[in-house]
Amino acid sequence: MNKKVRIIATLGPATESREKIYQLAKAGVDIFRLNFSHATEEEALRRTSFIRAAERKLGRPLAILGDMPGPKIRIGNVKEGTILKKGKSIEIHSTIVAGSAQKISLNYSSIVKHLKRDAVVYLDDGKIKLRIAEVKSNYVLAEVIVGGELSSRKGFSADNIRFDNFTVGKKDKEALRIMHLIGADIIAVSFVQTAADMRKVRKLLPKGYDPAFVAKIETKEGVENAEEILKESDGLMVARGDLGFAVPIAELPLIQKELIELSLKKGKPVITATQMLESMIYNHMPTRAEVTDVANAILDGTDAVMLSGETAVGEHPIEVIKMMTQIITETTPRIERRVFPESHSTANAVSAAVTAAARQVDAKLIMVFTKSGRTATSIARHRPRRPIIALTPDKETLRKLNLVWGVHGEKVANVKRVTQLIAIAKHVAKNNPILKLKKGDAFVICAGVPFGESGSTNLLLVERIRK
Repeated sequence: MNKKVRIIATLGPATESREKIYQLAKAGVDIFRLNFSHATEEEALRRTSFIRAAERKLGRPLAILGDMPGPKIRIGNVKEGTILKKGKSIEIHSTIVAGSAQKISLNYSSIVKHLKRDAVVYLDDGKIKLRIAEVKSNYVLAEVIVGGELSSRKGFSADNIRFDNFTVGKKDKEALRIMHLIGADIIAVSFVQTAADMRKVRKLLPKGYDPAFVAKIETKEGVENAEEILKESDGLMVARGDLGFAVPIAELPLIQKELIELSLKKGKPVITATQMLESMIYNHMPTRAEVTDVANAILDGTDAVMLSGETAVGEHPIEVIKMMTQIITETTPRIERRVFPESHSTANAVSAAVTAAARQVDAKLIMVFTKSGRTATSIARHRPRRPIIALTPDKETLRKLNLVWGVHGEKVANVKRVTQLIAIAKHVAKNNPILKLKKGDAFVICAGVPFGESGSTNLLLVERIRK
């Protein structure tokens, strides 16, 4: 698979079987998402066994992303048959009240004090729309802009929504326990607002378990603090579903572009998620607007695109992946090489030099010996046209690199000498599944000396196939 942008597929009832998971991977899925808002331990164990079976059958690494449930803001119980009518008023209380067409309350009471006049409120995934008219001491008064039937425990979103304190609830802790049990390679943390939120979750992991941590940006505060959050994260997710309610929706495209650009500058992978090919839940073909949306995210530089309902409950999950692969294949050649002002670190300087050298000598491949995967990620952010093959003895690193644009992992033995390094690189250059080199072809090698030390990148070699 010489596909540079990675595909993340959410598993669900439509893709539960061993054969479906294999077909998804064969069609182009790099990472399988388990949504722990719904997944049970039994489901997670079964799906993991199917993913690992597909990995063995295909002979390439497949990663598992565990998505934490996070705080889901919901209204309380309301009287059956409650109808909110356009133009009428409704109170949103910080204390529990009996819900009706006149008043409702929330499961997170502190949210109410952050609601400002003229803020837009959405209930039931946007089906009902309110606007805050007055702010009182312990409730706000809202006008119904778009009415409809309202039932108990429906979702609540609003402009500039924020939590006073980020907490890891019982459901999140149970999800983390299951993720450790199945060896999830990537953990997505929901509703991250500050860098401290990421640190809180990391501290809960058992010693020795070291997955990649992705911060989901879903609130305005998360957007404002994205740079600090990224320092404590291994990547970002532009979670457009909840984010599209938390900020004015017209601002969402620019926010997406800014978050992708920030991730590229900082050398961290970024995922673009939600409603990418939504119409294919039911239809064989996406809309033209969806294809354009996916292509624009790719052109902006996203490392990965994520599918949710399309593969979890959709009627055509395999066709969705084939379509996404086709869009990636057509769009990727138009991605422009990136140049960044480098920091003073040797690793960053060498990573930048690798892409320049590969271009100047017309190298066919970039070979990266890496322990943690950071060097391969640093090179990838420059978006070189040459394929990047990451060589590592670490199976977990191989899987985590599935999140990184254009990097294809190969498991190799530990390297102890430069001569051994060159011999391994030449062997892989001739025998890899991406691009087999022939006599006279150049390739660039990047590594760190002394070998085996993470973050020691300081070696750049240009070699050619001699025979």
